[in-house]
Amino acid sequence: MKQIPLLAGLLLASTLAAQTKYDPTVLPKGREYFELRDGIANAHRKFEREKTGRIAFLGGSITAGGGWRDHTMKYFQVKFPQTKFEFIGAGISSMGSVPHAFRLERDVLSKGPVDLLFVEAAVNDSSNIPELPDQMLRGMEGVVRHARAANPLTDIIHMHFVMPPHMDDYNQGRVPASIAQHERVAVAYGNPSLNLALEVTDRINAGEFTWNKDFKGLHPSPFGHQLYANSIARILDAAFAKPMATAAKPHALPAFVDAQSYA
Repeated sequence: MKQIPLLAGLLLASTLAAQTKYDPTVLPKGREYFELRDGIANAHRKFEREKTGRIAFLGGSITAGGGWRDHTMKYFQVKFPQTKFEFIGAGISSMGSVPHAFRLERDVLSKGPVDLLFVEAAVNDSSNIPELPDQMLRGMEGVVRHARAANPLTDIIHMHFVMPPHMDDYNQGRVPASIAQHERVAVAYGNPSLNLALEVTDRINAGEFTWNKDFKGLHPSPFGHQLYANSIARILDAAFAKPMATAAKPHALPAFVDAQSYA
């Protein structure tokens, strides 16, 4: 029997998915859409051993609007029922990686040491600075490097949300520029990443649901937010399935990917 991720199990009965062929436990191409890399071992240990956690959600309007973020907060509360969490909602409409870098101190780091940071900017970077891929990288590296300079124990998960131009790129055999640049940062710093843009593209191509009737835009319908949350639950389940670290391990700062990054 397939093991249903915790959050997916909580949401699977929702009538929102009843009219589609979408099943969060079945991957349309038989492979996952995330890379764990160095994982989130520090956050795992903190949540389990110290029973406290500060989790921040940095993004644009898709983050500000709740939905997937609310479901993900519930995931942590169910997964770690004895842990006292503080959640920081740092989503602001239209903000991409460059403004994220410049507002990180005010909107996130000023609240205290962050254990786990979720960051998304692929949609707004593609919308706001489509001809400036260098800035996409400099902004995202600025976020990561600044966060790690403030607290080397901070674990970071990159999420790449979907928009029609991303789907067009994938359907023509290209990786969207914003996702490619953000992935360069994730790889260099050992951060997990989740490519929801590719997952939604593959599921639509497989006939599981439609963009217009079900997902309903880059600001997703409740169904779309549920899909995002289910996929986030899968990467979290995989990360938390790893043996717990015996001690916290600071993340080393590698050489800059771009020395002009906004760190």
